[in-house]
Amino acid sequence: MSTITVNEEIKNRLDDITRHLNISKEEVIETALSIFESTFREKKEKDSEFEIATEIMKKTSKELRRLNPQLAKRAKIIEEAKIDVSEVISPKWGIEI
Repeated sequence: MSTITVNEEIKNRLDDITRHLNISKEEVIETALSIFESTFREKKEKDSEFEIATEIMKKTSKELRRLNPQLAKRAKIIEEAKIDVSEVISPKWGIEI
């Protein structure tokens, strides 16, 4: 067993929760840590999935550009545009490109 030092506001909040739920401070802290760890794990998994998806998209884009030089040229023009392309192209941009 050890002691944790917290400021008065946190202590009061912890006391309120224990009173309302009629559970020990230890149970409140265990539950809070469990929720935090679960959320942290989910975020880490989502970040990992996003990184994998980004890598797949980069590889796919590179391969498409290699296979279709005309598409590569258009993509480069769009990427190098000094203004936001969506502000100047028509709503039918996908069809036109």
